[in-house]
Amino acid sequence: MMVRRRARNVDPLRRTLGLRGTPPQAAAHRGIAALNQRVIDQMQRRAAERARIDRERRKMVAPLMELMRQDKRAMQAAQNRRRLTVRTAKPKISYPRVLQRIETHVRTGSFLTLIAPPYDLAWGANSSSDQTTWGTWVAEKAPPDPRINSTTNIGNGGSAWSSAGVGMWFIPAAFSAWVRIGIYAPYDYNWRDDSTWATAHTDGFIAVYVQSFDLNGGDPRDEVDRRISLWSDGSADLDDHADSGSGYYPSDTYFMATNARQYAVWAWCNTSADGSSGTVIYSYAFGTLSVPVPFMVFEQWT
Repeated sequence: MMVRRRARNVDPLRRTLGLRGTPPQAAAHRGIAALNQRVIDQMQRRAAERARIDRERRKMVAPLMELMRQDKRAMQAAQNRRRLTVRTAKPKISYPRVLQRIETHVRTGSFLTLIAPPYDLAWGANSSSDQTTWGTWVAEKAPPDPRINSTTNIGNGGSAWSSAGVGMWFIPAAFSAWVRIGIYAPYDYNWRDDSTWATAHTDGFIAVYVQSFDLNGGDPRDEVDRRISLWSDGSADLDDHADSGSGYYPSDTYFMATNARQYAVWAWCNTSADGSSGTVIYSYAFGTLSVPVPFMVFEQWT
């Protein structure tokens, strides 16, 4: 079934409510960027603490490293292990295949609105990168393949992160309404952390974020900040951990809304990781999360 593109003019509901112009897209981007920065600040504080711990670990294993350096076979094995472990090329991102397509429409009952792409908002950000330590993202809001992705790789020490999201503007039909957000979005994830006498960590989550504004685009408020961790793992010594899996975006996120305000509703995701560089003492971390977003549901009780 082909998805019908919505007209570029103001949404009929916005006209009915007397809203002029377009929603404050720049303000919505600032809101999710500020939320993302709080997440990253926390990640960077943890990474700095781990780096301090790793410095002491290096001192502990220094005598063992001296013995290894006197053995050519041990040094060759260490170099071989690093080549086998550290990913140097960016992976090809795969998304779960979605056969179902839907057109935007409204059904009666509890007042169910199904929203098909194109969505109103798309946003992404990542840390600075080099050839082996990097973060990348995808945020596509248009049909036929709306999707988000976050991928992070630590191949040369340090920390990295990336985030991506797509979103819709929403105004309830009544002055006061209880609203459920349902995002139909199957996700796939894959991660790994590997240590050679240094620690490594990798984390990934999916999230729903709702920020509201008054009808003039001012007075921003955080309404919902729901993050669901899909993995959070660490390695040390000679550990090598990995996992992959799949699932569906949460469809049971609720909040109270009023048509005296307008709401930016985001589906977004984040991956982050940290590790240590070195020839004999080092660690590696990787994580990727890919999510197609074929439609969203807004259910209202008035």
